[in-house]
Amino acid sequence: MPVLAALGFGAVSGYAQMMPPADQARLLLQSQTLRDKAWGAWYAGVSHDPALHEQLVAGLRAAQSLKNSRPGSEAYANVQALFDALIQMPGTVPSDVILPFQTSWRPEVLILMSRNYGPENESDLVAQREQEMPDPEWAAVNDLLFGVSSKPFFQSVLREIRITHDFLIIDHEVGMCGGTTACGTSMRRFPKGFPPIALYQLRTDLTPGDNLLIERPVAIYYRRIVVPTDGEVEWSECESNTIPTGLRQTWLAQFLAATDWLTAQQAEQLFHPQTMIEWHGAALAANQAADEMDRQAASIEALIGKAQRRGLVDASGLSLAIETSVGDVRSDKSVPAPKIAPREIVIR
Repeated sequence: MPVLAALGFGAVSGYAQMMPPADQARLLLQSQTLRDKAWGAWYAGVSHDPALHEQLVAGLRAAQSLKNSRPGSEAYANVQALFDALIQMPGTVPSDVILPFQTSWRPEVLILMSRNYGPENESDLVAQREQEMPDPEWAAVNDLLFGVSSKPFFQSVLREIRITHDFLIIDHEVGMCGGTTACGTSMRRFPKGFPPIALYQLRTDLTPGDNLLIERPVAIYYRRIVVPTDGEVEWSECESNTIPTGLRQTWLAQFLAATDWLTAQQAEQLFHPQTMIEWHGAALAANQAADEMDRQAASIEALIGKAQRRGLVDASGLSLAIETSVGDVRSDKSVPAPKIAPREIVIR
């Protein structure tokens, strides 16, 4: 090593190419240049040698001063290479090492946190939940909080959830539709001479090649997109819009329903049902709507009561409202459709 140090890391990099990947990683991670360090991380990821784990962790800890680096810069590429190598290797990373990077590297932080999160991470996750982020990342934070049975989390869910019941008055056959997805794309690249480095993106829709990160209550997958040396890749970002409640409202229902092991479909039917009422007069339509809301209110009260008995929430005396809407798609509207008032639920 003294002889190699005297040569300088430019010469060492050439020499390193004749060495096994793990040895190349050990050597290059000690470099003073960001590009050599990034190559060291790449060789570590290629080697999958668990003995390099602590050196990568130390490198990421030392890189915390680069947490506000501009995307596409050498500093950003160096941090990304370290995260990429750590994700490819088994082993956990201390929270105090990765949390400083959460603003610009939240997918990578959440992927690594999912390996060893526990009650000690609750306050950090609760704080993260209040920050702006893409929907899949927000869902992943909530999944992790669900996993530690976080009481502050469930209290927030109860405070934020909007319970609805949408009625459609019909006198002929109609269809009901779902939502839309809009995507935008951009190109991502790193400075010349850097190794192939992967970017990570969290998703709630599964496509070939994606990896499962968290299974429930909201399934989260992550996509690994490799930017080749001196090349670029297309980066896609999609936003979903579900009708009528919004995507996060749909997930809030799933988090609450999952406390009683209900499925996503059961959660939607419980908190955001859509009911078709075949027209046979205003009185019968009003009575059918009232019966449907009675069942919904009783089921929600029972669900939250169970969560309260398990100590997940303090909900005694809590008042929740079921907001209603009426869509009238009858071909004959000579007789007005009934108005359906909101319903209050009081948790005992």
